[in-house]
Amino acid sequence: MRTHHWLMAAVAVALLGACQQGQAGGERLAPEPLIEPIDPVTNPIAAVKERERQMQEYPDLQKMRTDIFAMIGSAEADNVQQCRVIGFGHKPCGGPAEYIAYSTKGVNETVLQQRIASYNKAAEAENMRLGRMSDCAIVPEPAVSLVDGQCRLTGPDKQDVM
Repeated sequence: MRTHHWLMAAVAVALLGACQQGQAGGERLAPEPLIEPIDPVTNPIAAVKERERQMQEYPDLQKMRTDIFAMIGSAEADNVQQCRVIGFGHKPCGGPAEYIAYSTKGVNETVLQQRIASYNKAAEAENMRLGRMSDCAIVPEPAVSLVDGQCRLTGPDKQDVM
């Protein structure tokens, strides 16, 4: 019984280490420290200016997300062949955070895919910068179907996003 507990502990440590390394297997850089470069007590004006400068360095993920969903719109389609599923966001352990459905009807698919790729890359950078962790669960890709003229995710792992 003692060997069984030791073996379970070893497996748990190995899995945790694999999760923290990410699924890509590549070496990740340590996130930048989250410290104030200028003391806001001694120099509040310079501290505010530095914070504004730092904020401009990082993309606005919420704005990117809003723009992507505005481009997708209601995902209207004439047939299910116009419906697509794409990974969206980034889990700290690797892989998409979720999946979204979109329609190729009335959307420049190449531009949409480029914007989603940029968002995914920015989300990964944000996760690394902030040192975020996740449950390391793999989010399976759901199926897509046409429901009342709109592309929707279907299946047991569907999410309520487009």
